[in-house]
Amino acid sequence: MSQNEHQIAVEDALEGGQIDAELRTKYLKRTDPFLVVCRCFSVVTIVSALLCVAVNLLSAVQSFKNGEDVFDGILRCYAVLIALFVVVAETEWERIQKFWIILEYWVGRGMLQILC
Repeated sequence: MSQNEHQIAVEDALEGGQIDAELRTKYLKRTDPFLVVCRCFSVVTIVSALLCVAVNLLSAVQSFKNGEDVFDGILRCYAVLIALFVVVAETEWERIQKFWIILEYWVGRGMLQILC
């Protein structure tokens, strides 16, 4: 019996009531390892974006203090805004996702991270 056939048999047993409630809740509460790995990558992306915010803020402050590189400071401020946007997109807040539907797809998030 292949993995797929086994999964179909278990799902049929769950629907038919042939498996007791304890085993049913154990089976349904099991997490998918792929989703756990994706969540870990999301956390790494959030942490790296926050580090990007910190470094760009420090660089922008130094650029404006010297007064020589004002254009560089302005670009750093845009980098801070984009990095903050990456952090918000990776947290998957429903209020934000409602306005920017493209961020629900990996292509939209990838383009945002390339921009950053």
